[in-house]
Amino acid sequence: MPIFPPSGEQDQERRRRIKSEEEHAYLLFCLEFCDHILERRPGHPEAMAVAAQHFTSLGYFADGLALDRRLADIFPGDPGVIYNLSCSLALTGNREEALHQLDRAVDNGYHDCGNMLNDPDLAAIRPDPRFLEIFMRAALQAETGQTPETI
Repeated sequence: MPIFPPSGEQDQERRRRIKSEEEHAYLLFCLEFCDHILERRPGHPEAMAVAAQHFTSLGYFADGLALDRRLADIFPGDPGVIYNLSCSLALTGNREEALHQLDRAVDNGYHDCGNMLNDPDLAAIRPDPRFLEIFMRAALQAETGQTPETI
């Protein structure tokens, strides 16, 4: 399944954040490189993760979400993968599912509270009171070192 060129709409605000045409060209080059890897090894997780990140950087949120969903299928309990899925869902307007996946990420051990508060990808769900509840659970885990099962 080819990932390049991007097939979804591009968020122009995200596109404007790219500092130079050289950076834009580099991100596209990386995507094309990842596409070649995935042609040969369709389940290559590192290539999918890099491509998902670059799609998001370029503003192709739906393309990034598709790869994040594939990664979540491959690594269903990985807190970082689930967190990234939550970010992609928030960026594509799927707020309910984004909150659900963020909750799952914390349940699976994600507790980078600084990232949760500052990641622009989560801006759409941060005003929701459930975000604060999830954040507080993550903060408690980070502070106490407890696992989600013991809290």
